[in-house]
Amino acid sequence: MKKLENLSLTRLSNLEFGQLLKSSCEGLGNMEGITITDEVLVNYLTTLETKSVDYDKAQLQTTKSDETAKIVEADKQRDNAVTAMFRILKVFELSEQPNELEAFTSLNNLFYNYKGIQNWNFVEETNGIDKLLTDLSIPKYNQHLNVLKMLPFAERLKTANDQFKLLFSGRTHEKANREVFDIKLLRQEINKTYSDMSNYVLSLSKALDSEQYNRALTLINTTRKYYSDILARRTPKATTNTTTVN
Repeated sequence: MKKLENLSLTRLSNLEFGQLLKSSCEGLGNMEGITITDEVLVNYLTTLETKSVDYDKAQLQTTKSDETAKIVEADKQRDNAVTAMFRILKVFELSEQPNELEAFTSLNNLFYNYKGIQNWNFVEETNGIDKLLTDLSIPKYNQHLNVLKMLPFAERLKTANDQFKLLFSGRTHEKANREVFDIKLLRQEINKTYSDMSNYVLSLSKALDSEQYNRALTLINTTRKYYSDILARRTPKATTNTTTVN
């Protein structure tokens, strides 16, 4: 059955993400013996190639500034804190304890309102995290956190968000704000275009089973597998009797 190789684009570093983009565009544009005639796919590639140039420029700007680099790292830390809290909650979905199941259901419903918050723009994410933390301070939710021993995760999120706000509000140049803001938004745009293109190729490969789309799908999957393996090597192996929850 045809499918896309699993790859968490959000876990790739900015540099890795940019290289994935280049490898995909170069590979699809230079398939031996294959000329892409699908105008939709050609348009996807053209768009990605253009955005790739802009992305490289944005990365260069960000790399040159210590201030913007600190803001990027602080944003990454709070993104990780959100992800950690959301993932640890999933552990209790299969709990046999009624009080844990009740806490899971309640918190899961709350967290649904903040799904994808890591990809919101800086202002939206900051306000969103502040609102989430306020919600979690309500006695009902605070008790649920206590039952699931998740209070340290909420504290970690608050600390990370406070650190980001401190750096972001203390920036000395509007340029630093613009640069770091632009690269995050640009990456979101590219992520969507790349994902749309990959799913488009997958759909046409399934529907038409033609060489043009089959070869394109193979190339996309080869590139995705390469970066998926990089991420896998970066993840510590689970010890015996330890369950890994994705």
